[in-house]
Amino acid sequence: MYKITILIPFYNERGNIIRQLQDLLSHLKNNKKCSFHITLVDDASTDGGPYEIEKFISENEPNMFTFIKHQKNLGKTAAIQSAFREINADYVIFMDGDYQDDPKDISIFIEKILLGYEVVIGNQQKQPKFLKKISVYLYKKLLKSFLNIDINTPSPQFFAIKFKYIKDLKLKKNDHRYLVITSLYNKAKYIEVDVSYLDRIYGKSKFSDLKVFGALFETINLIYRLKK
Repeated sequence: MYKITILIPFYNERGNIIRQLQDLLSHLKNNKKCSFHITLVDDASTDGGPYEIEKFISENEPNMFTFIKHQKNLGKTAAIQSAFREINADYVIFMDGDYQDDPKDISIFIEKILLGYEVVIGNQQKQPKFLKKISVYLYKKLLKSFLNIDINTPSPQFFAIKFKYIKDLKLKKNDHRYLVITSLYNKAKYIEVDVSYLDRIYGKSKFSDLKVFGALFETINLIYRLKK
């Protein structure tokens, strides 16, 4: 039986994350094929959400949770690196804390993991802005030309990876975007699956158009680092 950790880094998602955890627990309890643990990383939220999460954990199978709290905001990559130091699992499933990743789709990931896939990429049906479309197009061209990697969603937010491919990585800023690419470059067996993309109910996205341009330069740097 595989041990699987659900990893959820978050920042100021008070209105979303308790509902997400409630649904997540409900769906995990119905799956008896793997053992599950949920690791949450609060990146110094200021909205009171961490208090509600602690209360939720104390009332709902506390042994199933690890809750890591940053004292200052360090960014998503640092939150993931903090989690890596605590995780003991065969696979890690990455979710955002905005409740736009549907817990029901975890059953699809588990199905593919049990078939022997080491990376399962969730393709979400989004309607990106024009700038992001151009960025993703160039990103995919670079990956195909220099790394021979050709996938629909090269930087997913909802995905699973066999932990051995990433647990010892020393992550630089924004490297969380490239965990899938790094694993595929190291010959992980992968598959892409269609998953839901739920509407955000509370709060605002942390994504900005400026990150689109920065990602292209980061991709070039990533290619250099992997080749080196």
